[in-house]
Amino acid sequence: MPINALLGLCAPHDVNPSPLAAAGFRWVGLEVPLRCGGGGKVVADVVLVHEASAHLVVCESKSGSNIEVDQALRYSDITAQTVVHAVSLTLPHAVRPSVEVLYLGLEAHSERLALSLKSAEVPYPLLSVGKASVRLTRAEGASHQLRDAFSGPSTDLIAPPAAYIPFDHDSEVHEFVTPVRARLVQAMALGETDVSIRVLAERSCPNFLMYGQAARGQLTKKVQRAARQIATEHPGTYAYAEAPGGGEGYIRILRTPESYDARGRTQAYQALSRQSPRRRPAVDPNQLDLLQELTGTDDSEGDNVKERP
Repeated sequence: MPINALLGLCAPHDVNPSPLAAAGFRWVGLEVPLRCGGGGKVVADVVLVHEASAHLVVCESKSGSNIEVDQALRYSDITAQTVVHAVSLTLPHAVRPSVEVLYLGLEAHSERLALSLKSAEVPYPLLSVGKASVRLTRAEGASHQLRDAFSGPSTDLIAPPAAYIPFDHDSEVHEFVTPVRARLVQAMALGETDVSIRVLAERSCPNFLMYGQAARGQLTKKVQRAARQIATEHPGTYAYAEAPGGGEGYIRILRTPESYDARGRTQAYQALSRQSPRRRPAVDPNQLDLLQELTGTDDSEGDNVKERP
């Protein structure tokens, strides 16, 4: 929720207030690996930019109540130039960029997170996210751009933060099946005959191109596994094919509901959009039927029993 809340604050048309968007911020990267001084590395959950001042905000999200002290200290060794290069950002004018670190956390853990940041002796501000409000704490360590965006004590939310990222590279494969299935049906309706796994990943995963290279690779692999599962469920409609020379491969669309009679077209699309029912496992011929075990009979007696009306 903290990341989705942050993205909502940067979205100018969200149902909730968007103070970061109003202040001139937008997000430019997700899961971005960053080199630190001394050969260390961190992976920023979100990177924001305030283009008017060339100011960057590197965000680290915590769902629990603790921080990693070593990680927090590594963040202090990041330079603005490193972030600019990592997100391939083109600044609007020649100005020296600046950078700060912002931690995100749930409101229920805000006091514990603030104490942890204080114990680590890092000045990072903390954005505390609840279901009804968002609040910037430790604001004394924030840039004037962030303080201007959160000028009040808190920002009230009309609704819980929207799911800008409903799943990510850490999600289980089964969470990818429904969105991948929907994109395959969409491709089918558009008359496409082949859809690469890479294209499926871009269409199925929100903000796919904003992720760092490693995260994009993990997303693509999970989309591949979901697509192969769908092809197995519908062998007469889809087939997975390896790409020449290796790679993620692609899905071949063997037939579409467009070729059906018009009366069955809608039902065919609906069937392809639903999760296929699990097949009943094959019965072991050596295993007695439960009813037979209970009645003490077997099929061999059937020939000697007269048919009853």
